[in-house]
Amino acid sequence: MAFKIIRKRYVVVNDNNEIFCGLARAYCFKPINDIGDTSLKTYLSANKAKSSFLSSWERSKPEDFEIGKYRVVEVWESIKESE
Repeated sequence: MAFKIIRKRYVVVNDNNEIFCGLARAYCFKPINDIGDTSLKTYLSANKAKSSFLSSWERSKPEDFEIGKYRVVEVWESIKESE
């Protein structure tokens, strides 16, 4: 039986439209067309995305979201069993 999961998630992008990626404090922003197998940081809500990002990315400040340096974007995550 094949399965497919589609769910709403939130990601953080910077003002260059690069997405927040990484694991275990090895975080970075990567261009969307250069993601490859990089782990994306996805969150259950916009508030969780913002607060987690602010505690993880040491170069960020809350006002960075107000001035547009970073923003939270709603996305659809899809997980599908390989054929």
